[in-house]
Amino acid sequence: MEHNIYFDNNATTECDTEIVEAMLPFLRERYGNPSSIYSFGRESKDAMTEARNNIAELLNANQNEIIFTSCASESNVTAIMSAVKNNPDKKHIITTKVEHASIMETMKYLETLGYEITYLSVNTKGQIDLSELENAIKKDTMLIAVMMANNEIGNIYPIKKIGKIAKEHNILFHCDAVQAVGKVKIDVKELNVDTLSLSGHKIHTPKGIGALYVKEGIPYTPLIFGHQEKNRRGGTENVPYIVGLGKAAKLIIEDNYESNKKIENLRNKLEKEIKDNIEDVIIYGDIDNRLPNTSSIAFKGVKAEELLLMLEAFNIYVSTGSACNSEIAEPSHVLTACRADMKNYSPIRISLSKNNTEEEVETFVKRIINIVSQIRKRG
Repeated sequence: MEHNIYFDNNATTECDTEIVEAMLPFLRERYGNPSSIYSFGRESKDAMTEARNNIAELLNANQNEIIFTSCASESNVTAIMSAVKNNPDKKHIITTKVEHASIMETMKYLETLGYEITYLSVNTKGQIDLSELENAIKKDTMLIAVMMANNEIGNIYPIKKIGKIAKEHNILFHCDAVQAVGKVKIDVKELNVDTLSLSGHKIHTPKGIGALYVKEGIPYTPLIFGHQEKNRRGGTENVPYIVGLGKAAKLIIEDNYESNKKIENLRNKLEKEIKDNIEDVIIYGDIDNRLPNTSSIAFKGVKAEELLLMLEAFNIYVSTGSACNSEIAEPSHVLTACRADMKNYSPIRISLSKNNTEEEVETFVKRIINIVSQIRKRG
């Protein structure tokens, strides 16, 4: 069977061998409940403490500010609903038109309860205007929720500046940092965020583990009640996966973001060779301010769905955008917000990881040149 070329790492990543090896003892030999008082349970609790410290170090947070969750969607919803519960007299929230589904769907739900949501627009590059943000602030604005990096086009957003604005107006600030973790250095103190979410399966752990940073002193109400996580998130902790997330954080710290240089070089090579060999190509997003691994690219007259199927025949895997929306036959809300010409240009998302190689990029480029040529010849 031909070697798989997996270029959809913003959807999920391959588990690192080191992460799996760190997890295995807690699946079989060291499976004690961390809430137990005997030593067998304390082994699990100690492993969780180490993982929490690693994540705190990665974010420049305090270890008691890290709460383990099942995923970043849970973290996002928890942060938003906590802000709502602790600010009953305020009914206004500001977010953007390009957020992840877990944010967007929560905002839609809150609108049914009478909350006013302001969705900041973006320009054709997908960037927000901070003056629009400042003008949107009202006396009863309780929360600003803006992602650090976009999952579809890779844009990086001015979180530090947004945090400053939020702090000046005494407004809570939540940041979905799922796509940024491991690709962008994050200092929660410098960014002035009150809450921040992250996901394990975007940084080479299994699916089913996430974390929520909650700044010390911020009023907080859990989404799931129970005594675990110091009464901040109920449910017996998923120790093996927490260990995996802690190991992932440690590997990022040890790598010191060096892998991103290789990834960015591969992404840039891929884009250059495509543009040099194929006419009428558009690359979406803010080209000068985006994640090192992401490319949203479209070919005039070529449907993304057809392109995906033809690439899959060669065991090459990319996506049409957010994996969360793959079963919904609707245009990307991100590219719609960017006012993209999706009638003539249908984008695919290419997202690389440290596991991808130059040989894979070269194979991909050769295949896509041939496929686009075939489709265009057919008309």
